[in-house]
Amino acid sequence: MATQPLKYTVTHHRKQQHTHEAFITWIVEEHLPLAIPVFKKHGVLGYSLLDFADFDCFLEYTIPDVQVVKNVMSDPDWQEAIKDQDDWVDMTKALVSLGHSTPYLLETGEVVNMPK
Repeated sequence: MATQPLKYTVTHHRKQQHTHEAFITWIVEEHLPLAIPVFKKHGVLGYSLLDFADFDCFLEYTIPDVQVVKNVMSDPDWQEAIKDQDDWVDMTKALVSLGHSTPYLLETGEVVNMPK
């Protein structure tokens, strides 16, 4: 039986000296080009950045198991990918979550995982 992928999420607040727009630009244009190869190397199945009002961004990773997070975090290339993080991210406010995500309504309009 196949194991259901996990959702690993991180909320980030920018450091106050940066605007929200500059923060998102930093993530997308500077951080992600370095981070995505590390994600692919270690089997991250999906990655999304959501823009919210309560915090500056919500990062959602889809991973096959927790070991992937450990592998990414210990990769020397990940250290390069997060080298500027302390200048941009207020890590005292970060929230990390791990769990399963069960879809019920797909973007196609299909309803799934409902009892018959």
